[in-house]
Amino acid sequence: MERHQLANSSSSSTKSRKLWIRRHPILATTTLLIFIPLFLLVAYFNLRPYFSTFDRSQQGELSYSMPSQNGEYTAEIYGVPYGGAAGGVTIWVDVRKTNDSDASRVKTIYRAEHHGNNHLEWESENTLRIENWSEYSDETTTLNIHDEIYDGRGWACKSLRMKKQYVRCLSPEQ
Repeated sequence: MERHQLANSSSSSTKSRKLWIRRHPILATTTLLIFIPLFLLVAYFNLRPYFSTFDRSQQGELSYSMPSQNGEYTAEIYGVPYGGAAGGVTIWVDVRKTNDSDASRVKTIYRAEHHGNNHLEWESENTLRIENWSEYSDETTTLNIHDEIYDGRGWACKSLRMKKQYVRCLSPEQ
């Protein structure tokens, strides 16, 4: 009789050692189906600035362009709509050599929300003043086209992929 009791006690102890997932498969599956996508979504939005680039994949329409004082460079301002009916427009400023037709040598130096009044002005051969303002906000800046970039979101300044593309990164004061 003692053997029978020992056998029962040992079999009950092995049953309690089953993994929680095996004892509750429906609850475990439901939990995994909810928390794994939620975790991935949160990770995506938190890590996105660190892998951001200025790549807009040739989207947007050219608003206008302005050649530099001696004609070596051309600054171009583009508008890229986003967000559907409640969205807005992001403006991009590209600088390229005027006589170079290679699209891979175009350098994007500015990205910000469109505020209403935009203007480009060359202060010197390597310095471009970009005006983007309204009565409520102002993201006007002056950039050295070889060393500086401006990102209205601040993502390019945090980006690990962009570190070699600028000397100084500017973003709005927050």
